[in-house]
This record gives sequence, structure tokens and C-alpha cells, in this order.
Amino acid sequence: MKKLLASLLIAAMSCTLLTGCGSGKGSASAGGTKLFLSYTTDDFRQAFADAASAEAQAQGVTLTLSPNDATVEEQVASIKKAVADGATAILCIPANASTAQELEVAANGVPIIFCNSKPDEDYMKADKYIYVGSSEEQAGQFQAERLIANNPGKTSFDIVMFKGQKNHSGAVGRENGFKNTMKDNGIQVNYVFDDYADWSDTIAAEKFEYFLKTGQHYDAVVCHNDTMAVGVATYMKNHGIDTSAIPVFGVDATADGIAALEDGRLAFTVYQSAKGQGSAAVLAGIALSKGQSVKDIEGVDSTNTYIYVPFEPVDKSNAANYK
Repeated sequence: MKKLLASLLIAAMSCTLLTGCGSGKGSASAGGTKLFLSYTTDDFRQAFADAASAEAQAQGVTLTLSPNDATVEEQVASIKKAVADGATAILCIPANASTAQELEVAANGVPIIFCNSKPDEDYMKADKYIYVGSSEEQAGQFQAERLIANNPGKTSFDIVMFKGQKNHSGAVGRENGFKNTMKDNGIQVNYVFDDYADWSDTIAAEKFEYFLKTGQHYDAVVCHNDTMAVGVATYMKNHGIDTSAIPVFGVDATADGIAALEDGRLAFTVYQSAKGQGSAAVLAGIALSKGQSVKDIEGVDSTNTYIYVPFEPVDKSNAANYK
């Protein structure tokens, strides 16, 4: 009997330490950490979610995914439910970063790690409401620097630019990074077409077709993500437009983007590490769940509010490294 009781006790202790064993409200993973991720899917965000899941598993903590939160209302409802179910930290790729305050109210005091779309700094708080992402200006800077480097001596360009979602921090940062870098290098730019395509390949291709009807000259197409870039570049290829003469630039180094680099549709992209961001977000969630600081997480700034994962330039020569 004593051996049986000892065996049962060991099993119970192991269950608690490893998985939290149990289901339903109040169940928890190792250390009482229970994370929740609210997002809506696209190629990059799903890669982020996959990376976050892998990191959570490696750390022995629970991460619940809510991948269909496409609106603010859906995110608020999901976050409220997650908090009621015992979430200790919320990971959130906001549908609209301007609604950060609503999301914080929904979290009811539970820490939030905003990811990939940065809210206004007024809604951020050290070691409470923090941000994990990449410095978006750097992506636009890399695009501009590569365009300049590939065209030595050229001092003016006619540019088609497809931006992401209006007011999205990624769209704002990438636009500013590109435009400011061109200006700082004394390059004159005429933006012959400059519009939002909501990160969509089909919208970008449709608007590009509309632009072509204007008959205007253009030297390059600059897109805020690979999905739009691949949409435009594929349209160009299918309609006999030489992408080696008129290069297309993207951001994210997604699988489709890398394939387009290798077959010549894209000239350049910028790797945004979904893996790095997803991993950092989970590590931050664990720290904040325990009431600890994020000060020791790689990439954190001096305020313990922003964790930045660096961008990396990618072209055909190093594309294979990002598969």
C-alpha cells in the first residue's frame, strides 16, 4: 500500500510540474503560466503563431490560439473569455493598433504583449503593456538602400508603392523608412502610384493593372510585404513585363517571397523573423505572468517596453538561407 501511495504521489507531482494535467477553467501549465494569442491569419502571422506554439511547448507552458479574431469586437470578446478562463498573459496581434486601450480594458489587468502591429506609446507601460516586433523603418531603409546600390549614379526614380493597411504601424514605418532614406541620400523620387493594398496580392495586382492604364513610366515597384509584391510580380510576368528591368521589392521573406526571388520575379525582400518574434513574445509572456521584468530578453530596449527583432536583407544570393 505504501508503495502504491508513493507511486501515485510521484505521478501526481510529475503531472503538475510538466503539464498542469487537467482541463477547464483555472487549469495551468508549468509555473502557473497560461498564455493566450489573439490574431487573424496570413502567411506571416501564422508563422508567428507556429513559432510561438513551438516556444511555448519548449518552455512547458500552455498557449491557446485564437486565429480568427479579424475585428476589434472579436478580439475584445476573445480576450475577455481568455481572462475568465485564467490566462496569465495575453499575446495579441491587434486587428487595429489604435484600439489598444479597448484591448487593455478587456484584459482587466492581465499583461498584454502586443505583437507585430505597434500601438501608440501612450498605451504602453513597462513590464505590463509591451510590444514585440521589428523596427519597421529598417525594412523600408533596406529597400531604399538596395535600390540605390543597384543603380549607381542614378539620382531620380519613378516609384510605384503599395502600402499595407492604413494606420498599421508596419505600413507607416516601412513607408517612412523608404522615403526618408531616399531623401537622406539626395535621391529625387516621383511616386507615380502610391496606395494601400491591405497586404493583399489580389488587391495589389488589381491596382497595379489600373496604374498601367495611365501609361506612366516607372522604375521599380516597392511593396510593404511579400504577398503584395508576389501578386504584382506575378502579374508582370504573366503580361510580359520584365522584372529584371523593373524590379519588385517586398518585405517578410515568406516562402512565396523566397520562391519568387529564386525564379526572378522579386529582386529583393527583407526577412522579418516570425520565429524570432513569436519566441520573444512567449518569453515575455512567461516573465510577465510571473510578475517579472522583460529586461533580460534579447532585443529589449532601455525602457523594458519594446522588444525588437532585427530585419535582415535578402536577395537571390542568400535566399536559400531563409527557407
